Amino acid sequence: MKNALIFLFASLIFSCNQEPPHYVINGVFEKGVGKQLLLEEISNLRVVKTIDTVSVDSTGNFAFKGPSFGEIKEARLSIIGTKYKEDFIIEDTIINVTIWQDSITKFNKPFKFEVDRGKEDAVYAKLKHNYKDRRTVWGRATNKLVVANKKNELSDDELAKARQKLDEGFIEEVIDTLSNYPNSYGTYFYIKNYMLRFDPLSSVEEAFNNLSESIKTSKEAMVFKGEVEEIKRSFVGGTPDDFSIPALDGSEISLYQYRGQVLLIDCWATWCGPCIEAMPHIGEIHKEFGPLGLKVLGISYDKDDDKWRNFLKKNEYITWDQASSLKEFRCPSAKVFSVTMIPATILIDKNGVVAGRNLKGDELEAKIKELLTSN
Repeated sequence: MKNALIFLFASLIFSCNQEPPHYVINGVFEKGVGKQLLLEEISNLRVVKTIDTVSVDSTGNFAFKGPSFGEIKEARLSIIGTKYKEDFIIEDTIINVTIWQDSITKFNKPFKFEVDRGKEDAVYAKLKHNYKDRRTVWGRATNKLVVANKKNELSDDELAKARQKLDEGFIEEVIDTLSNYPNSYGTYFYIKNYMLRFDPLSSVEEAFNNLSESIKTSKEAMVFKGEVEEIKRSFVGGTPDDFSIPALDGSEISLYQYRGQVLLIDCWATWCGPCIEAMPHIGEIHKEFGPLGLKVLGISYDKDDDKWRNFLKKNEYITWDQASSLKEFRCPSAKVFSVTMIPATILIDKNGVVAGRNLKGDELEAKIKELLTSN
């Protein structure tokens, strides 16, 4: 009995002294004495909230420490007052970070981050690196096809089919690679942050369904499922949420003000070459179908007000509605329509339902005719 009481007492002391799970980030920034560092929680590569700020001490060291998140979270470490940052996954463990400077010149003082990554973050980093390598190969192959098309070595139809084959092959390789890490949050974050932004939704859902049940049913995955449902509203058959942005004349233009009319939205920017090349065809569509009831709205993802206005003034044939928040891809329309690349077009019917996305040529014109003549 006495031994049992001693054991129980010792267990209580141990449990009282034992700290709850927490994360620790230890860092070295030798040339950053006095600089402030910011740690933020992120989701979809966007900041959700500030976690903490610290200063680099006189020895060039810094540290962040906090309670467990309960689940793994993404974080961003940045040097306040600069554009330099590093994203990684926070786990309930010790993470070591080294910040150093490279190629220092009068005009260029880049900071580099070296992160001693945890188990999940190591998988995430590997997948991101693999994505960049594959994307480079895909990009070069795509450019060759485009060049061949311009030289009339490939017809437009052959170009479209070849690009589709390349795209499908790229996604197939990605999903195959991800299937090797079904029980990793690193895989989940890759699907959420990269595939959800760039790849077809059907492929995203396939990759997600290949994850283990423990990850698919996690609290973090609930966020992902909500985002997928939101994205579905911006695809064919969905009804997007309303948004409003400043029009060229200074008034506010909202999506829902076009209800009852067929609407073609053209997302573009003055810095986007393919957007400018596609603009005359948008003009032809507006000229032909505008009198029949089609509304066209150009949404610019520029950030320079003068460039945007000067371009429209110079190209007088652009007489359809124009609007811009001058926030590039932080424009409300980009979130509502899940636009990650431009040019992008969205065709909406009289009931506010998406009827087509990124349709081109005869296919786009045929769909517009169909919508204009329907009740």
